Amino acid sequence: MITRLFQQATVLLLFCATAHCSSGGGAPPDCSGSSCVCNSGDACDIGGSACEDKSCSLKCADKTECTGSCGESCSLDCNSGSSCAITVGKSGSVTCAGGSTCHITCTGSCSVSCSGGSTCDLTCAGETEAKSIPEGGKCE
Repeated sequence: MITRLFQQATVLLLFCATAHCSSGGGAPPDCSGSSCVCNSGDACDIGGSACEDKSCSLKCADKTECTGSCGESCSLDCNSGSSCAITVGKSGSVTCAGGSTCHITCTGSCSVSCSGGSTCDLTCAGETEAKSIPEGGKCE
């Protein structure tokens, strides 16, 4: 159990080092209404944006790094070598493509599509450990 917790902490620390978690995760994405985009090469934190804990559409592409949480029916598109560590609400949907890395946590039902050489893992509500989902997965 302790070894497993140590492994999870190590993975989180490594991810945060690449996602600039130590610097607050970056600036909020650019939003127009409930549609948000993290611009090419940026590090974006959903916190403080129109997406934070709300229903929104978020695009993270072209080697961006996105972190944070969005609400029910949130839609995330993470592609083109981006890195996304996002918590989505009930009925959330995530597309991870183009060699991206996605660490997704769902607070309710959700679906995750993982393709194009991407690396994906998923943690459903009530679970303590992420599971690898190379071809996508869902939480009920």
